[in-house]
Amino acid sequence: MKLPLRSLLAVSVLLACAACASTGKDAPDAPKGGDAKAAPKGDDPDEEADKLRKKERELEYAKMELEIAKLGAAADEREADTSVKDATLKLEAARKDQGNFLDLDKPTQVAGGQLSLDRSQQSMEESRQELAELEAMYKQEDFAELTKELVLSRGRKRLEFSQRGFDLAKKGQEEMLGHDLPKKEKELAQSVEKAEKGLNEAQAKKERNSLETKLKLMRAEHKVDDLVRELDKMKKKQGEKAAKKEATA
Repeated sequence: MKLPLRSLLAVSVLLACAACASTGKDAPDAPKGGDAKAAPKGDDPDEEADKLRKKERELEYAKMELEIAKLGAAADEREADTSVKDATLKLEAARKDQGNFLDLDKPTQVAGGQLSLDRSQQSMEESRQELAELEAMYKQEDFAELTKELVLSRGRKRLEFSQRGFDLAKKGQEEMLGHDLPKKEKELAQSVEKAEKGLNEAQAKKERNSLETKLKLMRAEHKVDDLVRELDKMKKKQGEKAAKKEATA
């Protein structure tokens, strides 16, 4: 089957165009020999200037954070010193109260109670002796019955009151020796123990805060040092690029 002449001409033109496209002869002004190379990524001057500014800002922020850390460390140290001082004063006061009680208050109260008890006992004995003398006297001599009973009744009442006073004094002395003074002594000992624990805790907290503060300051200082080195490297690299560019210009 023969194709018309017009169809043959059309096919010839298409084949010719395809050959031209494959060989690239009609390509518009393609760069020859790699004369128009793309700029390497990261060499944009504006971009590097932005990075430099950001790094400088990071350094300024780090320096401010370091100053804040130093101020905070000084405040924490003052607070820790105050806590230790207060705890020390409390312990000294507790020990002083305990010493005053053991050396002064307790012996004074014991002696005072014993004196009161001795007086009550002496008064009771004197009342008993007086009553005994009255009874003996009225037994031997003839007195009016009313007078006799009145005098003896008064003597018996004095003895009764003296006995009751002695019993109360004795009970008070026993209460003081068996309860009041031991309770007070125990409370003072507990106060001293509590104050000692408070001082130990304050000292331990001060040491812990000191280490934590030291670590915080070291990190802040190291961060500043690292940023300074990074910034110096960036500036050096930027300077080398600028010098190289001027040399090739």
